[in-house]
Amino acid sequence: MPSFELKSPDGKVFDVVAPDAKSAVAAFQKMIGGQTGPQSSNETAGDTIDSVQASTPIGDQLSRIGSTLDSGARMIANGATFGLADKFAGGMNYLTGQAPSYDAGVKSEREKTQAVREAAPVGSAIGEGVGGVLSGAGLMKSGLTLAGRVGPGLLARVMGYGAEGAGYGAAQGAGNTYSDKISDYFKNAGKGALTGSAIGAGLPVVGSVAGAGYRAGSAFLGPRVEGAGRGASALLRGAAQADEAGLRNLGQLGDSAMLPDAGPAMLGLGQGAGTGTGAGRSELVNALRTRDQETATRLSQSLDTNLGPAPIPSRVEAGLAQSREALGPAYGQVLDDAGVAAAHGAPPMNTQALAQNLDAVARVERGPAQRAARQVREMLNDGQGGLDRSPDTLLNTRQAIDGMLTTEVDPNTIRILTRARQAVDAELANVPGLKDVDAQFAELSRQSAGLQRGSQVLDSGKTAIRPTELADEMTQAALPQGAQIGPSAAPIRVRQGTRADIDRRVGTNINDLNQLEKTFATPQDWNYQKLGTVFGEGPRDRVAGDISANRQFRDTYQKIVQNSQTAQRTEAADAMKGAAGGNIPTDITATSLGLKAANAIAKLMSGQSNATTKDQIGRILAQQGPEARRVALMLLGSAQTTGANARAVSSALSSPLWIGATAPAAGRR
Repeated sequence: MPSFELKSPDGKVFDVVAPDAKSAVAAFQKMIGGQTGPQSSNETAGDTIDSVQASTPIGDQLSRIGSTLDSGARMIANGATFGLADKFAGGMNYLTGQAPSYDAGVKSEREKTQAVREAAPVGSAIGEGVGGVLSGAGLMKSGLTLAGRVGPGLLARVMGYGAEGAGYGAAQGAGNTYSDKISDYFKNAGKGALTGSAIGAGLPVVGSVAGAGYRAGSAFLGPRVEGAGRGASALLRGAAQADEAGLRNLGQLGDSAMLPDAGPAMLGLGQGAGTGTGAGRSELVNALRTRDQETATRLSQSLDTNLGPAPIPSRVEAGLAQSREALGPAYGQVLDDAGVAAAHGAPPMNTQALAQNLDAVARVERGPAQRAARQVREMLNDGQGGLDRSPDTLLNTRQAIDGMLTTEVDPNTIRILTRARQAVDAELANVPGLKDVDAQFAELSRQSAGLQRGSQVLDSGKTAIRPTELADEMTQAALPQGAQIGPSAAPIRVRQGTRADIDRRVGTNINDLNQLEKTFATPQDWNYQKLGTVFGEGPRDRVAGDISANRQFRDTYQKIVQNSQTAQRTEAADAMKGAAGGNIPTDITATSLGLKAANAIAKLMSGQSNATTKDQIGRILAQQGPEARRVALMLLGSAQTTGANARAVSSALSSPLWIGATAPAAGRR
């Protein structure tokens, strides 16, 4: 407790301990009461008070600061505890002997709190609000609140915030009730719940409206688009906010992309501009028509660039056949070398075991298999009752067996012929250099088979090959066989066969996007998966992306230029009256509210500039390639900044923390 120096009329100085200057003077008057009369005493007291106040400024100021802090802490505690702080404090006063009873302690604390509210109503409300924020923040951190977990949807937030506001208000209403009747607690809790629910439910709406207002103002007051007036710029920026994702991906559509391809909002502006009569309308329509006419050229280039040029299968096969025929001299040279070697003592061909085996088969088998065994056995004879042991005869025998296998359908006969061929081939392996030539011939034959297999990759129905089967075949086709060194070119021939089949399917209908989409289909379709196996996933996806982009181009062309969208174009033209407002799609989100407001502001401000605005928008939307991307980047930057700021405004004003801040006011009685 502070000490005050007071001087009596006779000049003596006394130290008086008291809570404040006025109390010190009162005590001092009792001490010196006999030294002065009533009038002089009062005058002395007044002078003394002035003297004390003047002589102890620091102590007085500290006292005031302490009192203010105490009052602030009281109100913050009251807000943070849902109005229960006075009851806690009164209970503690009773337990520590500072109050004769619990009721008396609570009543005393309640009177102090009410006195603070009456003395500083604004400060008290702020203090209680801060306490509510601290309480709400603590509950959110503990994961005990609902408002922070209801998702971004406006309706869900309204319901969640309302429910939480009702809970806070009910708690505050009950906590601020001082009555012996239980019904009063329920009654005040109900009133607080209604008020808190209204406040909580209103916060998301306030935030959304504020964010929408910011979007509307930014759309109209932002920088103008090059070549566009205020109204046209406002609508372009408004559409950019709605089609932000489409503008971001516009570059993926290629150099032919235009702003109307970005999404419904930009398309709506294009539909409106397409109803104009100026040069802008002509530029837009002509650009769209020319682009549509170039669809076949773009898709052909995409197929050739990513999958390679389409070959003519008959010419490829003719080349392979010619290469096989060219191996004839190589076989002749090998046989000549074998003859020279035989003349110098090299062992001749030994077909004795094969002949004996064929004789045994001919005795057991019947029908076609028996006849085939006898035919091959006769091929081994030299015409003089013995076996021909020359490499030439054995090579001709193998070729004859191959010819028989190409036309044979009986499984048993095929089995006999295959075993006989294997035996002949094993004996021919003893001829130096023959297997090397065989490997070249076999590789060319595998390539022919790959070319044929490629033409069947996209078949449907019962003959359709499964994606997993094709993947296995492609892996096996690349492996070298026999004396071959290095991987086989059979997979390349499969790609050529498939590419030729794609060209056959599309043919002169390459402008038919439906046929192309049917061929490349979707990621869940077999064709899509098999094309990835044959050509690689990257080339396949690039072609699929180009098809999708041209589908988007065709859709834009039809909806702006052709007559199939008359109703939509008329509606868009009506929306643009006064400011070229497009049919920007809207719903109950904050973004849509801002776009509606942007349209309304632009219409009001642009006045009679309807034709001019259409013309300006038409010119801008007619741009392609780098020019379109440049405008898109400018609009995208503006839309992203506006969106981020609008979300920040909305988030700040609709924060769940404000529920706790307003709860004390909702529950106060």
